[in-house]
Amino acid sequence: MRAKVVIENGETTIVLNPENDFELTVMESIYENNSKYNIHTQCNSDYNYGVRGNYRLELNIKEIK
Repeated sequence: MRAKVVIENGETTIVLNPENDFELTVMESIYENNSKYNIHTQCNSDYNYGVRGNYRLELNIKEIK
């Protein structure tokens, strides 16, 4: 997955672009059935000996049953 981050006028936009068939299939499924999925986003980092690192944005995509 390729990521592009754009920061303008105090607003941050993160764009994810699929790079292989698996990623494309996941994105197509979510796009075509958007109302069937809950998408939860969370920003995390590791904390080790008073230092934060390994920042990441996590997306949890779960099908609503």
